[in-house]
Amino acid sequence: MKKRSCNRFSIPGTTLYYKKKPGLFMKQSYPDIYYPVSDLSCGGARFLCNDRLKAGTSIIVKLVIPEFDESPELLSSVRWISRNKEPSYPYQTGIAFNQYGTNRAENSLEALSVLKSLEQQAESKKD
Repeated sequence: MKKRSCNRFSIPGTTLYYKKKPGLFMKQSYPDIYYPVSDLSCGGARFLCNDRLKAGTSIIVKLVIPEFDESPELLSSVRWISRNKEPSYPYQTGIAFNQYGTNRAENSLEALSVLKSLEQQAESKKD
């Protein structure tokens, strides 16, 4: 059984916007709808959503973190979807962030640095 290589953490008030990955020459803006993030890690996130996304769908997410100036954008893919037990949003969605690096299909190393910093902050608040 393979264990997660990234620790999950939660930052209250964190939200995200998402958009489906556009075609080759299309620029697409984010919709005005944002969703609460339940938890995240350097490898992905779980968020509540109104839409039933399809597993395998490529999306781009923009994280909005309270009291944090940066809003990292991350290339991601939907891994799973389940019903949410609470009436606020019908679905929970799990996403995996693409690898980090310098290639076009990878997330920036700066985004990884932001997530690692947030993880350290969350860990220090636990102590």
